Amino acid sequence: MKKTTKRRSTGIAVQMRPKRLVDQHCLAPGTVLIDRVFDRDRGRFEDPEEESQIEGNFYLETEEDTDSPAPGGRPEAITAPVGAAFEAAASSDLRRKLRHGQALCVIVMVPTAAWVLPVSDHFRRCFGDRWLQHTRSRPNWPGLGRSSGSSAVSGALAAGRSVVGISADVGLLPRALVGAADLTIRLGPPTAAVVKAAIGRFAGRAPVELDDASLAELDLDDLHAAFRPGTGPQRIAQRLAAASAALRATADLKEINTCSS
Repeated sequence: MKKTTKRRSTGIAVQMRPKRLVDQHCLAPGTVLIDRVFDRDRGRFEDPEEESQIEGNFYLETEEDTDSPAPGGRPEAITAPVGAAFEAAASSDLRRKLRHGQALCVIVMVPTAAWVLPVSDHFRRCFGDRWLQHTRSRPNWPGLGRSSGSSAVSGALAAGRSVVGISADVGLLPRALVGAADLTIRLGPPTAAVVKAAIGRFAGRAPVELDDASLAELDLDDLHAAFRPGTGPQRIAQRLAAASAALRATADLKEINTCSS
């Protein structure tokens, strides 16, 4: 007579995912909720295993006051000026509050629309996905006023989440966000001190000379174009001065042609 062999249960592996707070009343019929975040740079949804989260919707954070560098030790070309500008606009105490504060409502004003998405990425990277972001670089579609997004803002704050609005024009942000804002952070046009700090982050050392006049007319895309791999700080400063001079000359020529026509 054969003996029956019983297999012992090894248990069931259960993967816990943090809950996301969503206002169900604001969703249109047929809306599908995806518990992942779309990464614009990669063109795909982030893998949950890549997020530095643990059970209970906590986030692994460092106590450092400076912004985290990109993998490899130094920031990338776009993150260097954005990080330097943000650090100049927000003190270490304020950045610490953004990391650990609960149910905050913050407005981040940027110099131009070109800064909106890079600052949004920088904010998410430094302060986590617990923030509900509203980024506006252009007016809403016709028929949608400033009330667009207000219900999501009020619902998130009432549920204990933090909300940030990022734009070059405060008039583009949801009305509820502007009214509930606890503080406003203003990133001014890049000064010589900010750009010098950005070059130091990117190249390992700052240029010897850099002045505000050499940065006139430059937007974030112009700064980005000067930060090239394997380039020393002086060469970056020279590119910035040349770009500023070229753009200034183009603007002057356009003004002369307008006056003569």
